[in-house]
Amino acid sequence: MTTHLPDESASAIPSSVIQVRGVRVHNLKNIDLDIPLNQLIAVCGVSGSGKTSLAFDTLYAEGQRRYLETLSPSARQYLNQLPKPDADQITRIPPAIALRQNTSQRHFSSRGLESTAGIESGIQHYLRLLFSASGQIFCPNCEIPIAPQTPETVLAFIKSLPTDIRYQICYPITLGEQSLSEIIQELKQQGLNRIILNHEEYQLSDDAAAVLAQADARDEEILVVLDRLTTRSIDEQRILESLEFAFSESSGQAILLVMEPLENQATGIPFSIGQQQILRFDFSADLSCPQCPLEFAQPEPQLFNFYSPGGACSHCGGAGTVPTTTGTNTIEICSHCHGSRLNPSALAVRVNGHNIDQLGQLPVQQIPDWLEQFSKGLSESEAQPLTPVIREIRDRLSLMIELGLGYLTLNRTRSTLSSGEIQRTSLTSLLSSNLVNTLYVLDEPSSGLHPADCHRVISVLQKLRQLNNTLLIVEHDAAFIRAAEHIIELGPEAGKAGGEVIFAGPLEALKTSEISPTGRFLNSTETAPLKTEPGQPASDWITLTNATRNNLQSITVRFPLRQLCVVTGISGSGKSSLLEQTLFPLLAAQLSATRSSQIDAGSVSLSGADQIDEVILLDHSLTGQNPRSIPATYLNLFDEIRSIFAQTPDAWLRNLSPGHFSFNSKSGGRC
Repeated sequence: MTTHLPDESASAIPSSVIQVRGVRVHNLKNIDLDIPLNQLIAVCGVSGSGKTSLAFDTLYAEGQRRYLETLSPSARQYLNQLPKPDADQITRIPPAIALRQNTSQRHFSSRGLESTAGIESGIQHYLRLLFSASGQIFCPNCEIPIAPQTPETVLAFIKSLPTDIRYQICYPITLGEQSLSEIIQELKQQGLNRIILNHEEYQLSDDAAAVLAQADARDEEILVVLDRLTTRSIDEQRILESLEFAFSESSGQAILLVMEPLENQATGIPFSIGQQQILRFDFSADLSCPQCPLEFAQPEPQLFNFYSPGGACSHCGGAGTVPTTTGTNTIEICSHCHGSRLNPSALAVRVNGHNIDQLGQLPVQQIPDWLEQFSKGLSESEAQPLTPVIREIRDRLSLMIELGLGYLTLNRTRSTLSSGEIQRTSLTSLLSSNLVNTLYVLDEPSSGLHPADCHRVISVLQKLRQLNNTLLIVEHDAAFIRAAEHIIELGPEAGKAGGEVIFAGPLEALKTSEISPTGRFLNSTETAPLKTEPGQPASDWITLTNATRNNLQSITVRFPLRQLCVVTGISGSGKSSLLEQTLFPLLAAQLSATRSSQIDAGSVSLSGADQIDEVILLDHSLTGQNPRSIPATYLNLFDEIRSIFAQTPDAWLRNLSPGHFSFNSKSGGRC
């Protein structure tokens, strides 16, 4: 039933369709199609009928290839280009973007660090920009704001002091390689006559001998007094000159000694000169705390990136967890970063009262209010450069909420998300690009979704289509097929018996098609027969008590043994948290001491495991990571095949080993 359309000249091709002629990719049998542009199109059919070959290996590959050809050769050399599909003609295909079905594959950086919901959605990138541009550093010990000081900011502080307050402008020095006598000589040459050493004030012209007697001064801080003033009369020019000299002589430090008590001493350090108690205020051109020795890094995007050595916690390397010291193959929260994965400098930066880790712990549905409150506090000049960043964050948050992910936190690691959550989080990044006149190719967007969640994704896809985009979805779900404006069904069977176009057209025509299995399914009210005879009641159980992983609310669950047991619920309700992240690792840890459990059991208890000999997790993870892997290597059949070839007479004559028949061996048979 391969569909062939009559040959047409280029001028006769409708401008509103992608014309595909003579496609022979994989099992596709020289098919012809006219695919309407700016519509939501579903590609359906039995598994193995050629849907992926058409959608990804033909349309996406050609759309991407043609777009990349517009780039310069020097730019293309750094990009992985898909091979040109085997087709006679493909016309009017727009640039293409694809979202493939690898939802349960854990995403790691080159340093082995796992991705999060914030990274997958693209929101984390824009939060890093926001925090680096508008963040205020706060000392975690003293809870005071930290900012690089200048002579002007110190002058403003002096002007804020009460009237008739005496103060001294100083700068610190240490001996280093110089002797006390050399320091004294240099200060005298500069016309400086007063220092403070060991909390005693000396005049070098009169007390040089007393200063030289300070044998232990090498490790002591020496304060050089530049000027002694009062706030009764503010000579700005004189003050600025003294402060500029202090900053230049001490590598960006100036010290203000206030000789009278102040009502607000919160930011001053108690200090003494002889018997007199005064206040000391330290000012630094660097990002350091005036009250404690903490120093901070300049906020920049990489500071808030735990993938970067400049932002990652030095203790856990950005993982947020470390192996336990008990030797039980479990992990525990890093005691230094408390699971935030970031270093202290990154966590010291706050925007609207939150650091980036605290913000990542909020449910997504609460962040728009935080963002709105922050935006209202910006002046016009402050808001203008931040507008694009704030808009991107707001749009992506809105899309996550619209997709039913408002309960998630941005810090949730990818491995703790269900397949439906991963699918919708990835859709957030893809669909937030706001591109127009683009071909989007999606692989089963319904995967992992509860039927109650499907309408959310369909609604978002329809909005994307309204931006003059063409959406091509490979789907089996009836709700998505019914929502499509154009449907392409491939078949009739899988493999060599497939690769033909069974149907191409609108939904109503599909329902009346006599040869379309999908049409008969959509048009039928019959349901599959169900087993009516009850099975044997369960006599043995595995009981999981006080499960609290992710959103599990200290639940107790009993699983019957020797029964088919189904765990169901809407996407994000805790199914994966219960089975994959609680039950399986606990069973694995109990059954074999050599198997690693990725959770600390804590108060979770498991009973009945002694009735189990082995536990196997069969999930949606990719079978292998090698792009050259084939079904025979997955099934471990290729080892035997290589051995058989190596034992042939011709192989013996040429001294060929099994490795010579492997395309994965550098010294073997690889081309």
